[in-house]
Amino acid sequence: MMRRWARATVVAVALVATSCGGSHTPGSELSITDPPQISRWITLGGIEVPIGTTDGPSNGEWEPFAGFSHTPQGAALAAITQSVQLSTASDRTWPQVLAGVAAPGDGRDLYAAHRGLVEISGTDPEMVPTIVGYTITDYSDEAATVGVVQRFSDDSLASSITQVVWVDDDWRLNLSSETAATITALDEVPSELVDLEETRK
Repeated sequence: MMRRWARATVVAVALVATSCGGSHTPGSELSITDPPQISRWITLGGIEVPIGTTDGPSNGEWEPFAGFSHTPQGAALAAITQSVQLSTASDRTWPQVLAGVAAPGDGRDLYAAHRGLVEISGTDPEMVPTIVGYTITDYSDEAATVGVVQRFSDDSLASSITQVVWVDDDWRLNLSSETAATITALDEVPSELVDLEETRK
C-alpha cells in the first residue's frame, strides 16, 4: 500500500505539481508565448522531458538540473525538467536532487520529511504521462507559475501547476508547504499552450 501511494505521489509531483547557462537576459525580445528551442528529449523514470539548446538545463541528467536562462522559456524548462527529475529520483539519489533543484524553505523541508518515509521502486507505466507543452500564468524576473500540460494513456489531459523562483542566478522549484498537489483535469488543450510535441525527434 505504501509503495502504491508512493508511485501515485511521484506522478502527482511530476505532473501536478546553478549559474545561468543560457544566452537570454531579462527584457529580451522573447515573449512568454515564444517556445524554447529544443535540442533533444531524454527519459527520466519513463517520462520524456525536453532539453533546450540555449535555455537549459546546461548539465546532464546524472546531476541535479541547473543552468537555465533568465527568461520565461528557461523558467518553463526548469519547471518541467526539475519536477520530473525530483519526482522520479531513486531512494538513494533524491536528497542530492532535492538540494540541487529546490529552493530552500518550508516546502523543501516538508518534501524531504515525506519522501524519507517511503520507498519507491519506479513509476507505473500506466500512469506515465506524455508532456504536451505548458502555459505560463504568471511571470516576473523573480518567479514564474507554469502549468505543465500532460496527456495520459487514455488520452485524458491534465495541467499541473509548478512554481519556480530565481535563486542564486538560476531557476529552482518553489515547493509548496501544502500537502495537496495542484492538478486540473482539462477537456481540451489550452488555447494559450506553448506546444512542445512537435519538437520530439
